[in-house]
Amino acid sequence: MIDSPEILRLIETASLFRGISAELLAPVFNKAELVKLKSGERLLSPGTINEHVYILISGRLNVQATLSNMDEPLAMITPGECVGEMSVLVDSLVSAYVIAAANCELISIDYASFWSLIDGSNEAARNMLNILVQRIRLGNEVMADGLLHHDNLPDNDIVDNLTGLFNLHGMHRKFDRLMPRCVVGKQSLCLILLEVDDTGRSHDNIDELRGTQPLRSVAQVLLTFLRPDDHAARLLGKRFAVLLANSSLPDTCATAERLRTAIGKTSIVLPDGNTLAPCTISAGVCLANPDDTWNTLVARADMALERAKNAGRNRVERG
Repeated sequence: MIDSPEILRLIETASLFRGISAELLAPVFNKAELVKLKSGERLLSPGTINEHVYILISGRLNVQATLSNMDEPLAMITPGECVGEMSVLVDSLVSAYVIAAANCELISIDYASFWSLIDGSNEAARNMLNILVQRIRLGNEVMADGLLHHDNLPDNDIVDNLTGLFNLHGMHRKFDRLMPRCVVGKQSLCLILLEVDDTGRSHDNIDELRGTQPLRSVAQVLLTFLRPDDHAARLLGKRFAVLLANSSLPDTCATAERLRTAIGKTSIVLPDGNTLAPCTISAGVCLANPDDTWNTLVARADMALERAKNAGRNRVERG
């Protein structure tokens, strides 16, 4: 049974539980257990049976194809995210190693409680669907990337290791695929270029995570609040981008405002359980023209972003 008020507040904001009433969550928390892992310990191993969904409370988890420390993780799980749900959903064996990259605390939800929540809450089902769509999409991109590499075509990694979002190369590629489709289908394509406002945390020499954890927090909000067909990336440093197909400029500006508000209300949880005050973002929004390239679209959005920063930050401007 989980009865710590701090832990309950944190897991209520996790991507799986967002928007679900306390009444529906209470039976889940009553049966849930707290699991602690030391850095390097394995949570899950391929080929084994898993009957629990885990919510990471503090620390970091790496999803790996092998046990080698030399291999890049397939994904990194940060506080508020879940792991183990795929094997539970489809009653399959675990497909990858999940290893603690730091000392971790997790909430363990058993098979019956998880399915009871999904069956009894449309919001939980939608949250789970959104999580799966994001992971399937990213998996498809990685697989396509691997095929290109196999054909000896020029290629780079498309995933940002810190946040799990696309990186600049991946987002550029996504734009190159989306833009022709939108032109042919006469659909709009908009870009939100956002930047985490400078708070001085990135210069904290005592704890590097005080600079990087806000970026992970922003990424988590993006994954939670965007539509399944939207695409998010961390471009460089504190800059992120979101591509929204079939979204008008006014609607995209409204989406950017919702993201700005959500990020400004989301406390930043460090792996040791301590919290930082929410960060703020500035954003520039731009509608793509049919003849736009990635660079010309980003340049116009960047001008709007600079206006937002010069006007005092923590605001959205359109290009």
